[in-house]
Amino acid sequence: MSEVQNILEGPCPRPGDSIGSDRAAVFDGRSDTRLRLVPGLDEPAPASQAAPALPDWTGLVDLVRAAARRLRQIEAHAEDRDRSCRQALRRARDAVVSAERQAQQAETLADAAGRRADTRIAAAAARADAAEACARAADARAGQAGALAARVQAAIVSEFPDSTTQAAA
Repeated sequence: MSEVQNILEGPCPRPGDSIGSDRAAVFDGRSDTRLRLVPGLDEPAPASQAAPALPDWTGLVDLVRAAARRLRQIEAHAEDRDRSCRQALRRARDAVVSAERQAQQAETLADAAGRRADTRIAAAAARADAAEACARAADARAGQAGALAARVQAAIVSEFPDSTTQAAA
């Protein structure tokens, strides 16, 4: 127990005194500071140990508030970006739907124009066929008329002798 008494009654080394010094320099003989392991029940606690000072948390609270404010800003920005992306997608979808509608209309118009063209081509082909048939018929009639004219000429020549040939006879 005497060692404990020596420690309790001996001087308390300061941390700055023990750095780079030997053991004798640590205990420099000051008796006004003592190491108290546990204050006794009958001894009042020293004023410096009455209530430990609480750390100042105001800086941390300010940082938490700033972080929360920044997080709200980021969330608002993300919501704005999300909203603008949805609007852009909606506009793109509407543009695609409109383009599909226009393509269908153009295809319908092209089909109708193709059908009209096919009808006109068929009508023109029918007219060409009819004209060709008329031309063949006219050619046949022309041939018949030519043959008839040749027979009429032969009949005239045979029935009416030439006046020059009669005068000479």
